[in-house]
This record gives sequence, C-alpha cells and structure tokens, in this order.
Amino acid sequence: MILTCLCVIITGLVACGQRDQVRPMMVGHDAVADQTNADQAKQVIASMEEVVDVKGVSLEDKIYVAPQVRHRSRFNLEGIRKEGFERIKKRHPDATVYFSTDKKIYMELEKLEQQLQKRTISKGRLKKRLGELEELMKG
Repeated sequence: MILTCLCVIITGLVACGQRDQVRPMMVGHDAVADQTNADQAKQVIASMEEVVDVKGVSLEDKIYVAPQVRHRSRFNLEGIRKEGFERIKKRHPDATVYFSTDKKIYMELEKLEQQLQKRTISKGRLKKRLGELEELMKG
C-alpha cells in the first residue's frame, strides 16, 4: 500500500516536470504561397517554454506569427512578445515580422494556415486577409 502511494506520488511529480513538445502545423512550400519562412519561425517560437501552440503565415518578405501562451505565463505577455519577435528577427533579419499574443490573431492565422494547406485560398485573398491582420496587429 505504501509502495503504491509512493509510486503514484513520484509519477505525478515526474509528469509535472515534463513539458510536451509543441508541434506546430507545417504548411511548407506547396501551398498557394511558400510558407517556409513561417514554418521556420513557428519552430523557433515553439521552442519557447511559455508557448503551448503557435500559428503563422508568411507572404513575400512578411512573417505573421501568433503563439498560444500557457495560462501561468500570461502575466509576462510583453516579455514574450519581445523575445518572440527578436528570435524570429534574428533568424530572418530581412523580413518584416508581425508578432502578436492576441487570441483573435491566433485564430485568424489558424484559419489561414488551414486554407493554405487545403489550397482553398487565392494568393490575392491571402494578401488581403494579411493586410487586415496587419492593421489589427499594429494596434
């Protein structure tokens, strides 16, 4: 009985210390617009401890990224935004980076990722939607 309780407690403590690996959706270069830059940016952001999931889309020299942040990390959103932006900019210095922790932006990028993967959006429509997101992300 004591051994069973001890095993349960140890298993619980070990499980709490482990972090699930974030695996963002990789759209790739077969989409309507090449998503290699967005996929690379998502991998960089997925490695951040505070991030649960990340969505992102790229078009031409612009990269749009929105992570979903752990609940306990929400008090440090400004720091997460700054660090995430810097990580992407370091990897893609010539790109214009838009980085937001806003849930609405996350959901919109998720829709665009799915449309790109299914090839149900035109390049013109993608450009228009990203322009609208740019305005939201600027403030």
